[in-house]
Amino acid sequence: MGGSGLRRLRNIALCVAIAGCGGDDSNSPLPEVSHRGGPVMAHPALVPIFFAGDLDANALTQFSQWIVRSQWLTAVGAEYGVGSGSVLGPVQRSDAAPTAITDAQIVDLVFAGLADGSLPKPPGGDLRDALYMLQFPRETVISFGSSMSCVDFGGYHASARRNGVEVAYAVIATCPGFVDRQTDLEIRELVSSHELIEAATDPIPDNHPAFQLTDAASPWLAFGEEVADLCTRGDPTATWHENGFVAQRSWSNAAAAAGKDPCVPGQQKPYFNAVAKLTALPRIAPGATQMIELSGWVTDSPDRFSWPLEVGSDSPDDAAFTFSTASLSTAMNSTLTVRINAGAAPGKVIRFAVFSDGTDNYQILPMLAVVADPCSRFTGCVACAAQLGCGFCTTTGTCESLGSSGSAESSCPASAFAIRPGSCSGFCASRGTSCAACTSLSGCGWCASGGTPQCVEASDDRGSPASGSCPYTDWSETASYCSP
Repeated sequence: MGGSGLRRLRNIALCVAIAGCGGDDSNSPLPEVSHRGGPVMAHPALVPIFFAGDLDANALTQFSQWIVRSQWLTAVGAEYGVGSGSVLGPVQRSDAAPTAITDAQIVDLVFAGLADGSLPKPPGGDLRDALYMLQFPRETVISFGSSMSCVDFGGYHASARRNGVEVAYAVIATCPGFVDRQTDLEIRELVSSHELIEAATDPIPDNHPAFQLTDAASPWLAFGEEVADLCTRGDPTATWHENGFVAQRSWSNAAAAAGKDPCVPGQQKPYFNAVAKLTALPRIAPGATQMIELSGWVTDSPDRFSWPLEVGSDSPDDAAFTFSTASLSTAMNSTLTVRINAGAAPGKVIRFAVFSDGTDNYQILPMLAVVADPCSRFTGCVACAAQLGCGFCTTTGTCESLGSSGSAESSCPASAFAIRPGSCSGFCASRGTSCAACTSLSGCGWCASGGTPQCVEASDDRGSPASGSCPYTDWSETASYCSP
């Protein structure tokens, strides 16, 4: 799912996500959102869609007209190639919103609107910069796979293709209380801004991704992989105010490279945070522990100061956390011990965060751990590559921890390190007998060209086969791209 929306793990502000951009501190501990080769929306053409009886429709229409030409959009989009946009519409439907709807039904609705003309297209019909944003009232429960609105997400964006037409869309739920100390309307504005900048910088998040966090060992993946995910919070500290509207702050590669507050606009000074010394995703068996060394990081401050630490988790019944010292500074280290309870379910992903508490603000270091045995316990390429945080070295036949750019345990070349089952010899071809079956397999894609459709290994950027070629119009890495 492209974009995590505003996921509330617990009410502790923990929410559950440009290559070559320069900075003035090459030793910054903050990650870079990498360009994976997909397109961006140079000038987003927003189509807000409302159902009958939505009391916020007029206010959100005004919000839409503001945000596409706002200072906020310039601040969050310019370095990624996203400029000012426009509003097409808005569209006011005459029917009431359903009480329940699935993502597949939403895709049906969008393509039906494009076919009958009830949804506008940009001049010339080019949909590359168009974003169809569906606003649902609080009475509607939205499901995306096993995820449910207002429980797992406040919104999301995705894309789909039918009969050669590719469209990007965003879904906004109404979730009262999803962000502390914000009104229901403000929460809808925050979620809408979140999905707008993520859709603009990554409009085809699965089939041809653009800007995403790709470092497999980065603890920041606990928040998500797109620019707004990485700055999500459950309170007003992630909120930007402008012209009577609100929008969510978003990740800046330029600020991150300089070691400064990476969330713009409205950066906090000084920027201070904990840094985790990790080379791989922690995998901790039930009943076992792992120690994570933390160090302090401060910029934009002539003074040395220390700050207290806290930790919060989305799974308090499954994990316990202790610090060796309950504070940090640039001259200090602290060890965080993570203990997984014996009854924790194997395979569960636990998201947690270290909070660096300042006098009037705070910063977050997100992290995650998998309740699982070490990678070395697994044998065979498919069994190994299916494990989160593991990869199979085909030259040595060993299962090893996945690091930032390959194995974290050896010099196994990246070309010989399988991190998805699809990279294992013969896996895709033997199991992907149809587009739907193929796209359900990790690391596989369906190529419908050449007279004989086939299931093949997908490239790391997911927008093409790992070897050979396939016209993009015939390439499906996700089920929403399979012909109905």
